[in-house]
Amino acid sequence: MVEFWYQLPVTAEFDYIMECALKAEELGFDGVTHEDHFWVLGIGSGCRPECWTFLTAVAMKTNLKVAPLVACIPYRYPVLLAKIITTLDRLSKGRVTLIYGAGWWKEESQFFGYKWEPGKVRFERTVEAIRLIEKLWTEDEVTFEGKYYTVRNCRLVPRPYQKPRPPIISGGIRFKMRKFAAQHDDGWIFYGEVSGDSVKKFAERKKMMDRYIKGREFKYGVFMHFRKRHTIEELRRVTEGFINLGAEIIILRLDPHDENLERLDEVAEMINDLRGKHH
Repeated sequence: MVEFWYQLPVTAEFDYIMECALKAEELGFDGVTHEDHFWVLGIGSGCRPECWTFLTAVAMKTNLKVAPLVACIPYRYPVLLAKIITTLDRLSKGRVTLIYGAGWWKEESQFFGYKWEPGKVRFERTVEAIRLIEKLWTEDEVTFEGKYYTVRNCRLVPRPYQKPRPPIISGGIRFKMRKFAAQHDDGWIFYGEVSGDSVKKFAERKKMMDRYIKGREFKYGVFMHFRKRHTIEELRRVTEGFINLGAEIIILRLDPHDENLERLDEVAEMINDLRGKHH
């Protein structure tokens, strides 16, 4: 069954973002995602609330599933992140998914005081963090000595609501991240465009990753921007192309952010039609 998710317009005003989340639930979306960024340049009001705090608020006001798109792993120590997600998973009775990445915005990281590290280091740090988080969620007591993170006799109590743990999905773009996701994670999100070329590229990436998944249960997803220049017919055609190739999660960002209430109405009928067709 295909799930349809909505990317919150996080550069709008707080009340407007929440109003959009409430409308997304009313229109039948399965979940919402939130960017894990601090900086706003040239768009919206400059709002961008903290990712996990706002997702918690949405989860308490709706029955939607919630996830970051994507959680920037270098921004939080893995034990703290594991605790944050566990708390939200408990509060929401199992409606949280961890979608993660290694970070890409050098200027943002430096502006907010984070040390910007080479891609190889960010990849290693991210992979190590994911392994540690998974241990904290599934083992009674964790002693972990890695290259970047170390914990001793660590107990994460309470455990997550979901068993054995919340889903872990990668939003990584580069080959090493995609390979790790295929070998270890529960799914992967492709960053697509509303175009036929993007569907072809997804097919190529999926073929590569299928070799490493080796029959494990694994979910593919696609994230797309539905911009003003696109028609609903184009979006429908491309979305169905992704679904026919095996995408089970479709995440839509509707631009511009300050027109999302109207744009949600534009896509609602299409989503319900496709959900019925691909149930």
